[in-house]
Amino acid sequence: MEEGAIVIVGVGGIGCAWSQRAHSLCQDLAELLLVDADESSFSSDHEANCLHLDAAGDARGAAALPNLAEHRLKEGMGNIQHFLERSELVIILSALGGGTGSGATSEIAARARESGSLVLSIVGLPFAEQPLRCAIADVALPEIERNSHLCIRVSLERLAWQARYRNSDWKMGSEWIGELIEGLVTTLARVGKINLDLMDLRTVIDRPGNATLLVGTGSTENPSEVVRMARESPMSEIGVDGAKGCLIQVEGGPDMTLAHLDAVSEGFVSALDSDCQVILGARSSDDMAGSLRLVAVVSGL
Repeated sequence: MEEGAIVIVGVGGIGCAWSQRAHSLCQDLAELLLVDADESSFSSDHEANCLHLDAAGDARGAAALPNLAEHRLKEGMGNIQHFLERSELVIILSALGGGTGSGATSEIAARARESGSLVLSIVGLPFAEQPLRCAIADVALPEIERNSHLCIRVSLERLAWQARYRNSDWKMGSEWIGELIEGLVTTLARVGKINLDLMDLRTVIDRPGNATLLVGTGSTENPSEVVRMARESPMSEIGVDGAKGCLIQVEGGPDMTLAHLDAVSEGFVSALDSDCQVILGARSSDDMAGSLRLVAVVSGL
């Protein structure tokens, strides 16, 4: 793909943290755009394009004021429109329940889609014990889903559980979101043994019902563990049984064989609908020697 074809967009504090982590794993293949009202979101060493939604001129966030964040975004949209216009895939990472993520995500998705980009939004849903944040998220979510080709809901509770399991920080996506985005970006941006492209992705996600994005990693000695990890995704409570569409990319090192590819792909597909449309891709890279990774987009749930 050409430079700028894939853009990772972080919206709000958590969205910016997730996107910076994800971009660090695939920075040669995607551009990074950060959007927030809090200036501290831009203070890392990551090379990024930034849009500061300074609501009050004091370099602080938009708190629980999504309408204010949306207004400031529309005023500054001209500064980032060119990134969206030249992109083919826009991946938006955001957490709902606050001001910026809830107020700006839908508008960015809409502008990207109007520009002809394929829009994938990954949004975090608040903890159940945060009723105000949950109410704000409930208002924002339908518009985001309407303006995205694919909107994946992330349970922050499940993500926090995964973080404890991995001894990592859930605010950084438990490392899991970064791995997921890296897998998707490398799947689409690099030529593989069996190549996949955006038309394949469009074919899979253009189906009625829910959809989700899964990733599993493991060793060539135990392909079934890779399948298990993918199926027990911490992202949401949506099961993949009965899915109508599925795009699978299996990545491994030079030692990956057709037997490994078959074991992972058939192991995953076996739980899907018998009439599920499956698109399979495979890629080999030297740095994956001894390892396997499965990235799957499933739809029609």
